[in-house]
Amino acid sequence: MQKQRIFEVERLEDPSLAFPPPRVRPAPRLADDSDVSVIGPAHRLQDDLAHAFAADARWSVKRTVIVGLVFHVAVLGSLALAAGGLLPQIVR
Repeated sequence: MQKQRIFEVERLEDPSLAFPPPRVRPAPRLADDSDVSVIGPAHRLQDDLAHAFAADARWSVKRTVIVGLVFHVAVLGSLALAAGGLLPQIVR
């Protein structure tokens, strides 16, 4: 205990020991061909599957938009029918 206290007092009295030396930060640099890709294997597999299915089925953006619109119309239509059936119940 006494040795620890002596070390603390000496450290506070000596300004060079009071503060730790600053860390040297690495300089920023541009990435080049030798850098490793940050894309993980799971993400790469997902991209490969997406490309394979898109190429196999010839799925286009137009078809995706049409399927999305049909889906949303069906969901919103069913919600409207449910709300229409609920209104008479609330009025009673």
